[in-house]
Amino acid sequence: MTITIENVIELINGLNDPKLNKHYENKLEEITNEIGFGVVLARLASDKQFDMVHRQFSGILLKKYISKHWNDFNDSQSDEEIDDNLEEHEKDQLKQMKLQQQPKEYRILTKEEKTEIKKLLSPGLSDPSSKIRTAIAMCIAKIGAYEWPHEWPELVDELIGCLNRANNNSDNSNNTNNNSNNDLLHGAIRCLELLCDPQDGNISDEQIEKLVKQVYPVFSELLSKDIDPMIHIRIINVFRSTVTHLTYMKGITKGLSKALFPFISTWVPIFTGHLSRVLDLSSPHINHYFTIMSAIIEIFTMFIQDFPKKTSKYIQEILPPIWTLFNNCYPIYEKVEINPVHGIVSNFVEEGITKIDRLVSSIFDFMQQIVANQSLSALFKPYLKPILTNSIQYMQMNYELVELWDSDPNLFLENEDDTTYTPRVVSTTLVQSMCETYKLEGSKYLFEVISETLIKAQEEKNKNNKYWWKIREAALVALCDSSQQLSKIKQFDVVSFLSTNLIQDFQGTINENDQDNQGALILRGRSLICSSKFAKLVDPSISLPFFNQAVVLITQNIPVTLKLTAVMAIGSFAPKISAQSIVGYIPSTIQALISMINQLSEDSLLLVLDCIKMLIKIDKDITGKLEPLLIPHLSQTWINYGNDPMFADALKEIFQIICACPKSYPGILQRMIPTLNIILSDYTNTMYNIIADSAADVLSLLIARVDQQIDSFLLDQLFSPILNILLTCDCEANRGILKASLCTLLPFVYKTSSDLLLKWTFTPNTPNATPINGLHALFLVLRRILFETDELVRVEVPSIISALLIKHSEIIGAQTVPLFETTLQAFYNCKLPSTKRAFSSVFARLIIQHKTTIIDYLAGIPGPNGNGSALVFVLNEWQKYHLEMTSKLENNVSVVAMVTLVSLNDPRLESINVDGRQIIPDRSTRDIRRKKSQYNGGLTEEWTKVNLFNKIMENLLETVKLEKEELAKNSSGTATPQDHHDSDEDYDEEDEEDEEDEETTSKRYPNVDENGFAPAEEYAHMIDYAGDEDDDLAEYLQDEFSEDTFEIISKSDPIYHIELLKYLSDFFTNLSKNSPSIFSIVAPLLNEFKLQSFGK
Repeated sequence: MTITIENVIELINGLNDPKLNKHYENKLEEITNEIGFGVVLARLASDKQFDMVHRQFSGILLKKYISKHWNDFNDSQSDEEIDDNLEEHEKDQLKQMKLQQQPKEYRILTKEEKTEIKKLLSPGLSDPSSKIRTAIAMCIAKIGAYEWPHEWPELVDELIGCLNRANNNSDNSNNTNNNSNNDLLHGAIRCLELLCDPQDGNISDEQIEKLVKQVYPVFSELLSKDIDPMIHIRIINVFRSTVTHLTYMKGITKGLSKALFPFISTWVPIFTGHLSRVLDLSSPHINHYFTIMSAIIEIFTMFIQDFPKKTSKYIQEILPPIWTLFNNCYPIYEKVEINPVHGIVSNFVEEGITKIDRLVSSIFDFMQQIVANQSLSALFKPYLKPILTNSIQYMQMNYELVELWDSDPNLFLENEDDTTYTPRVVSTTLVQSMCETYKLEGSKYLFEVISETLIKAQEEKNKNNKYWWKIREAALVALCDSSQQLSKIKQFDVVSFLSTNLIQDFQGTINENDQDNQGALILRGRSLICSSKFAKLVDPSISLPFFNQAVVLITQNIPVTLKLTAVMAIGSFAPKISAQSIVGYIPSTIQALISMINQLSEDSLLLVLDCIKMLIKIDKDITGKLEPLLIPHLSQTWINYGNDPMFADALKEIFQIICACPKSYPGILQRMIPTLNIILSDYTNTMYNIIADSAADVLSLLIARVDQQIDSFLLDQLFSPILNILLTCDCEANRGILKASLCTLLPFVYKTSSDLLLKWTFTPNTPNATPINGLHALFLVLRRILFETDELVRVEVPSIISALLIKHSEIIGAQTVPLFETTLQAFYNCKLPSTKRAFSSVFARLIIQHKTTIIDYLAGIPGPNGNGSALVFVLNEWQKYHLEMTSKLENNVSVVAMVTLVSLNDPRLESINVDGRQIIPDRSTRDIRRKKSQYNGGLTEEWTKVNLFNKIMENLLETVKLEKEELAKNSSGTATPQDHHDSDEDYDEEDEEDEEDEETTSKRYPNVDENGFAPAEEYAHMIDYAGDEDDDLAEYLQDEFSEDTFEIISKSDPIYHIELLKYLSDFFTNLSKNSPSIFSIVAPLLNEFKLQSFGK
């Protein structure tokens, strides 16, 4: 088939027609492999005779076509990714594996086709249309990523030649060729911008290094000239994207950093020159200048954050122009954004151009990095008050935010989020950072500035300035967001402020139709949030009037955003005011919140759900009584918004809390059965798929907490769909629902009687299935999970096996041996420590239940690969991972099993040796072993060997030590986490060697594995709690409501309630008498640990 331009135009028309789109998408797939298709696309894109729409679309199709058809699995770069340390046959094997991953259906272009396409595209860079130039530039850049500098070595030279030729001609002529020269300049620079962009993912670091060395000198020259500012923007974008890539890949792209950093000394004066430009609002390019300045400042910010040493030498050049902008920009920003003067600056900006708000945000972000940098923060210390004064000015609501407050509550909340990059938000971050860095001095100055701003707002109000309220609101924003720091200074009288200052904003009545009253409404909401921040510091009699105002507001006919602000305040008050003070408000407040649910969506609805979550945790009895109101509305919301993960998580937490309230039963179970059955029975439906795993989690909690006996109706409605999911779902595609459903089996196994489990029948949803009883169904599920899923799913199985052994051992009967064999084989196949711990717990339980019988059984079975016995394997893995048991029940079971093992006095056990301490090889040995292991399944761990009973005593004594530490910590009521301050401040990656990094790692984390990973708990000191507002909220959230199913079920096991210290004290006291032969083995170890001090 010969492809013509007319064929392509027909194709483009069809793709743009919604009615024909699907048909022509299929047609595109059919003709994409036809010879000449790519050439025709290039011809159409570059031919000025055709209309711009078809040409542009053709360029877009061509870029995608190049990605798929230009070469074999991007083989121009594949060799770079192959480790030189590999043997030749291993390299060939890796190459073959990569080629097998290549999509076979795509025809690779011939050399002639490639040459023709490049020839057709190149002239298009001078096209009069910017859209066509961009489309052509995208195609050339894509090809360049594949072919430069090897197959297309002249590409960059030709682009640079275009820049020089166009620029020189523009300087020396005044004729009509100027437009053509300008188009060529823009086209060439756009192509280089796209080619140099590492974020595109096609170009390698080695290519970027060569581009930097070849292109940046030309860029430096162009930046120094007074030419079209759009050219400057594109050049600076190239620099910014390269620096961004460098910061992301810090420590890896050392060659790139060495190529880039020499240009800093050249570019800093050029950049500061651009920052020193006098801003003239009447200039037609004013937004272009804002864009240039913000991009430059963002580059400097990245350098200070990630390369402080190299940047510090230039700080005296960088800082003055940015400081000038910081002090001089506000009058412009006020006229453009806060209280705009009509027509002063166009609100329309073209693609890639930003306004003054981006410039202001970049300035604040830069200053925040200075403040956070220990070696640079002293620069701002003499100017704390002016900086804070200026910052609060920028916190004022701009005109767009005021409009959103009235017209779009969801978008308003989104703009107020602390992750948005706006002057209001970023200036707030700077203020908080200043309080943290300059401590009490910073907080004192902030209080002074806030007080002066409040006075200024009152003065402006007295002058009848209609925008006075914005000044007051900005001061309150600063007060809210720095409440923790301000509450620590003596000058701030919180009681007086709440009862005399904030109360002013609640004078007068609300009239939602009065547009002039909008500022008063916004202030009322802001004051509510402000008062909630300080509720913990004052008597409830001071806070309750504000809380009551918030409750009243959500019941009134007022603007939705004000209602939502009141909801936010209620949620903030909840963990700070005593439960006794607000418990009487809960029923009416929740009723009002529930009535709002059907009127809201997106962020607004999430805000209401968060508030409900806070309130229902206050009193279990009240929440239980409100269950008939809560569950129907929340279940419907769950169905409506379940496809959004944020809603699914929020509602799951709420259900979890309601499930924990005893008075919710049995009503909650009756009301949720239909919803849960629908979701779980039809979990593949796109409407339910995302919430199916949450539904299984909620069901698990319901069954775990329900106080009634499980009957056949519950098994039919809820257990049956869970079994069907576990027996039929795709183990790879549905891992989330698979794992959640597996966890749901545990409470069913615990709560269902053995008699019912045998009598109840279930028919799997599979072809030709026949009815089976519940016990048989469980065995089918366990076998499937153990041998058809990965370990991250399989890790949930051991707790279910333990539950079967505890609750249903009398009916397992003939299935006992097959169950043991299956469990043991799965244990043999384990690789992950978490899974090994879980299976160890099963065998620890068996030792408690069956004692010598299980030892005899394991002793007669070969170990993995026929090595040793299963007994030695189980004992070795169990003792190795005992101290890493993650739950109280697992730990207690392990301890009781060890004591049981010792008390058996079995002489066979005395000769068994197990792993003692892991041997960590030095670096050179580790490197050799790592290379050898790349094709043989990984490294083999090496351990010292110790006597089994010595290892048991070590584990028991360490358990005693840990229990005592936990007891002491709980008695004191406070934890003492290790402070850890980790800073990148003095880091420059090329100045540090890998050897130093590894040495440091091995010292701090002595248990690193062969891949350099230590156990997760060894990184705990790096985790810094980031509280929401204060520790009260953290304590409020970490409570009994967060218990998972395993924790709830565990409490029904008598072993869970054993007092380990007393239990082990009795054991050690009687050891010499009850097990004298074992005592003789472990006596030296016990003496070493000074056992005589036990219990003192």
